[in-house]
Amino acid sequence: MVKTLLLAIFVVLAMAKMYTGNANSSDQIRSYKYAFGALMVEVKNPLEAYPNQTINVNITSRASAKLIVNYTAIELYTFSNSTRKDEKFSSIVYIDKENLVHLFGDSSLNETSYDITIPNYASNVVYGKLVMLWMEKGTEEATAYERESTFVMLYLRNPELEWLRDRVPALEKENAQLKHNVASLNDGLTKLENENSELRDNITSLNNSLTELSNNLTDIRNRYEEELSGTRSAVTVLAITTVSFLATTAFLFLRKLKQHS
Repeated sequence: MVKTLLLAIFVVLAMAKMYTGNANSSDQIRSYKYAFGALMVEVKNPLEAYPNQTINVNITSRASAKLIVNYTAIELYTFSNSTRKDEKFSSIVYIDKENLVHLFGDSSLNETSYDITIPNYASNVVYGKLVMLWMEKGTEEATAYERESTFVMLYLRNPELEWLRDRVPALEKENAQLKHNVASLNDGLTKLENENSELRDNITSLNNSLTELSNNLTDIRNRYEEELSGTRSAVTVLAITTVSFLATTAFLFLRKLKQHS
């Protein structure tokens, strides 16, 4: 449970560092010091690195009393992209059990440098587990100590994430342009809808005018048909009257001629 909580804290710290780190942070050196009793161990390494990169780890130790250091090593762990679990990928043996080191008060062991290649599958952080075994000599008897300390060594940078982060300003600019284009399209659409509404009103008005004109034409046609019918009747009567008049005149004329003969 404690280990899981510790790993979760490492992940949170790594993500926070990935978003707040500056461009020159990869050149910074991280120094971790562990001190217990009369022994102090210091580990120096780059603050940040990339997967598949080889880094330099420096280790030194100092004693404030007479010590016999039996064993000092660092086990290196990281989170795997493939398994999503923490995995041990390397170890640094600073003091081997077969080669004990005697340290006296206010003395130190020379700094030793190690080249470590971070695996390609690594992500978020690299953390170390410092394992130490030593004896402190007193005036009468020696006291043995065995300690372990887990610490964050460095933060792993993500090239893909950095590329995306660099793309953010351009994407924000494109997004702003798209919003502007959408607003312009909405304005154009509103204008077209208003024009369409006006056209519909004009078409309705024209339809009403055509209906009114059609009704007027119907009224005029009906009125002229009535007047034409009356005119035809008058012509018929006039024709009959004229024919009767001519017939009567011809009859009287012929009768008058017979009388004179």
